Amino acid sequence: MGAWGSGSFENDDALDYAGEIATVADLERALVVAGTEYVEVTEACQVVVAAECVAAMRGYPSDGMPAELAERVHGFGKPSMELFDKARDNLSAVMSRSELGDLWAEADPADRAAYNVAMTDLMERLGKPAKTSRKPAKAAKRPAFNHSPCSFCGEPMGEVEASMFDITVAADDISSMRLGGWAHIKCLNAALHPRHLIQNWEMDDELLDFVMKKLEAGTEEPGD
Repeated sequence: MGAWGSGSFENDDALDYAGEIATVADLERALVVAGTEYVEVTEACQVVVAAECVAAMRGYPSDGMPAELAERVHGFGKPSMELFDKARDNLSAVMSRSELGDLWAEADPADRAAYNVAMTDLMERLGKPAKTSRKPAKAAKRPAFNHSPCSFCGEPMGEVEASMFDITVAADDISSMRLGGWAHIKCLNAALHPRHLIQNWEMDDELLDFVMKKLEAGTEEPGD
């Protein structure tokens, strides 16, 4: 029986593809599923590995990345914004509509939750502002510590996450009853079906500039 675990590198398809990665072009050939109706399991596993490589290139590697792959990826340098954009779009497609997610949806609750958390963690690491060797800018004022407990794990929300959920538990033509609370994204996602994971995309100045240029290019008339 082959390897099958919730981590990005814990299945045979991922490990086979990881062994083939030698250049950035090898990452790009896996990032072609965005926009498709359904992503087969082999392609999904390869997208996850490629996204892990891009996250590592941006300064946020997985502890589970094989040492040999980590060494090769280190030599690729910082990824282009185009490669980053493809990685996030393709990972989003895998999280939203893939055979990989459907297989984990059929697993026992603990294993399904582990997969959901792993995908949430990857999307969070991938979306963080790329690290730089330049002198860091003056640190922004840290947000106040949020002592409100997460509705799932019971721990304080902390200084970064300020996520709340709201559920309508009953509704008719006259009134509705709604309940809500605080929740860490990972804790909330651990309880959801894999196809419905919350994807929290961050936006920094570099990404905002890239998106604006992309939008401007899309509005230009042919021949301009």
